[in-house]
Amino acid sequence: MEPRVQYAQTEDGVSIAFWTLGEGKPIVEMPTMPVSHIQMEWQIPEWRRWYESLARTWTVVRYDCRGAGLSDRDVSDFSLDAYLRDLKAVADRLPQEKLALLAPIHSGPVAIAYAARHPERVSHLILWHSWARTRDAATPQFVALARLRDTDWHVYSETIAHTLLGWSEGEPAHRYAALLRECIAPDTMKAALVAIGGFDVADLLPQVKVPTLVLHRRQLS
Repeated sequence: MEPRVQYAQTEDGVSIAFWTLGEGKPIVEMPTMPVSHIQMEWQIPEWRRWYESLARTWTVVRYDCRGAGLSDRDVSDFSLDAYLRDLKAVADRLPQEKLALLAPIHSGPVAIAYAARHPERVSHLILWHSWARTRDAATPQFVALARLRDTDWHVYSETIAHTLLGWSEGEPAHRYAALLRECIAPDTMKAALVAIGGFDVADLLPQVKVPTLVLHRRQLS
């Protein structure tokens, strides 16, 4: 059964879509900012199996960040504090005091900042292929992808999907590329990524006291 989509409102009035699945201690799987679509993700078999497996022992919480998916798309603030407001709005709707954060890629700095500023709310921090400073990930590959984003949205989405999932992944990568195109408008994607490119929470790292697991893939393709 598809999880029921609910909405939380941020302190600056943005509606954030989220759902929960399962029982147990909560784990918030943050969006791969700035893209997400919690309803369409559920239609992808690989992702649905992942959520269902997590839900056997956790209460899984997924939300769409501002500007994407089922959340408000008519927004212009993509600052670190803005994305923190998205996470806080969802976290404040959960009955449990403490939650685990699973933060992939661009959401890492937001999760780090939240764990540093709200240590009483975070039990564990899991960073997947992420960083404290976004500029640390500015490899030549990502710079080239940024140029492609501004010239051909369709080819860009297909390239991103195959880069993340592997070039041998045919249909799964095509499904993810289609999801990306439905998640967010090209202009919003560009504005959000420009803002995210300046994220730097390195000075907050000493303040993170919760158990933290850092995971990275050996290769991106």
